[in-house]
Amino acid sequence: MIGVSSIQGLVSTNHSRPSDRPDAPIDLIFTRDLRSSAIVQPVTDSPSPHLAAIAEIVVPVLHSVYDANAGRHDPLLGDDAVTFGCTVYRNSWFQIEQAFNDQEGWSTGRPDGSLTVSNGDVRLHFYRCGNDENTDLEQFRFDEDPASATKRSIAASNSNQLTLALFDEESPDSTAVPADQRLRELVVVHAGNPDDGCCGVWLGAPVTVEAVSSPWAWISPLWLIERSESSSAGNDAAQHVPHSELPEPDLDIRPIDEADESSAGEV
Repeated sequence: MIGVSSIQGLVSTNHSRPSDRPDAPIDLIFTRDLRSSAIVQPVTDSPSPHLAAIAEIVVPVLHSVYDANAGRHDPLLGDDAVTFGCTVYRNSWFQIEQAFNDQEGWSTGRPDGSLTVSNGDVRLHFYRCGNDENTDLEQFRFDEDPASATKRSIAASNSNQLTLALFDEESPDSTAVPADQRLRELVVVHAGNPDDGCCGVWLGAPVTVEAVSSPWAWISPLWLIERSESSSAGNDAAQHVPHSELPEPDLDIRPIDEADESSAGEV
């Protein structure tokens, strides 16, 4: 089970393009409601004091990037899920970098070619995972192949911090804030597709599996797409089920008769 906090009153974005003006800019409408995710359950009240500030910057930027790439996506020119994912990933890094450079107290960098954003307390990393809000975050691992050296260092750093916190808890000067809420390396995960645009944005603290039972110390939805009842019903029916939870198939194995084998391929 993924540890999650229910985040209320952050950012929820409805986006639309006028049907008679397909090239018109996307209107971003911000509300105070945040939908709870179906794949994560609230277990704590505040996994990070920086959630609101991060959501207010990151969510509208990701919406803009997904909408721009969905608008220019053209299968007739050879565009597919790979080209969409690559352009979203590259464009999102650039736009997020620009957005945080305009914010006081935040700095950006690209050590080893990977975008990081820091405010002195936390360091943010950004990854795209999945095509919709039902992406299986439990399978998004930072501590095993084919994870890059950068991903492995993120999980290892948080796990080391949790280990050190066990010794700090015995100190009379230790902080009252739980150790998992003080983790420094945080990851923004986003998912979407050319038809729906951005479908989900999450913020979490990955760890190695040796530290906890999940690859995340905690992970929280910053924004999830609002679907109509009809589309939600179809989406729920088709949502991803982890391989470990799939039922074992019934197999009917029979030997092939010589007569059947000799006539194989005949019409």
